[in-house]
Amino acid sequence: MPSFRAASALLVAGLLTAPACRAGDGYASGFFLDLRYRDSTLHQATLADAGHAHTLRLQWGYLWAWTPHWAAYAEATRVWSLFGREYNDTSGRRTPYPAEADPPSSELSEAWLGYRDQRVELRFGRQYLNLDDRRFFSANPWRQNPQSFDGASASLNLHGAVLSLGWIGQVNRTLGADFPDPEQRRWKLDGRWLHLQQALPLGTLVGYGYFMKNLTLPADSVRSLGLRWNGERALGDAWRLAWTAEGAHQNGYANNPARYGLGYRLFEFKLGVPALAARLGEESLGGNGREAFNIAYGAGHSFDGWVGVFNIPLHGLLDRYGGLLGQLPWQGWSWQLVHHDFRPVDGARAHYGEETDAGLLAALGRGFSLELEYGDYRAGSFSVDQRKLWLMAEYRYGGQSL
Repeated sequence: MPSFRAASALLVAGLLTAPACRAGDGYASGFFLDLRYRDSTLHQATLADAGHAHTLRLQWGYLWAWTPHWAAYAEATRVWSLFGREYNDTSGRRTPYPAEADPPSSELSEAWLGYRDQRVELRFGRQYLNLDDRRFFSANPWRQNPQSFDGASASLNLHGAVLSLGWIGQVNRTLGADFPDPEQRRWKLDGRWLHLQQALPLGTLVGYGYFMKNLTLPADSVRSLGLRWNGERALGDAWRLAWTAEGAHQNGYANNPARYGLGYRLFEFKLGVPALAARLGEESLGGNGREAFNIAYGAGHSFDGWVGVFNIPLHGLLDRYGGLLGQLPWQGWSWQLVHHDFRPVDGARAHYGEETDAGLLAALGRGFSLELEYGDYRAGSFSVDQRKLWLMAEYRYGGQSL
């Protein structure tokens, strides 16, 4: 279930993953600059005042390649709140307003030493970690403050199979380095992950194991084991079918005081022509009434609706969704419309509500883009009615190391 930008690219090009600043199978020195302004208008049924979050993010980095195979990269991120702070940035200082978790912050968002050749890639230090559709591990690019991981990672290309693994000692969370609660700024971890990707005659099969011991918040210590199959196939000259099927099982792990086993599944299908496609899917995250499936290290905005109502409820979350996405006649313009129906997983009669999301993206060229997103959540037995409207203007120069 990709983000709006990724879904737009999928429509015409399929899912491509390519590290930035690459020259052949090595590195090329270069600067990176990103400036993103976001205007968020927030409405919540239980609050009399609407929220208005005007935030500006500046990211700049430099990759220094002293040989084609060895390089170092450093990147800094600065987030400002503009025109007053009429929104709840989750720090507890502006509670009369709806929440948008983008507090002001300054931080070193990446700093790593890397090696790369045709078969091997190694990184040591602070880095972004984006696996598969980013549900379990993500840099969370939607938030103004990115999420990074301190540790080491390795990837080995085995002629059609790619084995990746790593160790994580700390996660630097999207609330930023200046957030007042230190236990929410960063978590100390002793985490290990293993990811094996195998190309098949029909699609790609992925097996993974994530073993996360959280020394700061033991309740977020989890072990997740899963399989994922995704692919794409031409149906005639113009039509294409794409699919994803995934299943996982999660347990409380290491120092987690709770002992449980919960399931995860995802099915999604896309069918379309180059200018228009339909998508239909279902995602299920388990819950037993005491614990819920844990996605503490992954993405949120691209899943379960854009409004961001859900931390996974204790009775689980079943999200059935469908929609359309397409290209407009102007080059670089795309749109998306998705409807979600939310229910508990455990079979209870409660209905968590519905959400409709609509977006428009304009890639204007020369690094400039505009994006408009709107989400309307209509509550059932969970939370309250909420609406959010985002307008974003962005300029990017160079390639970011993802």
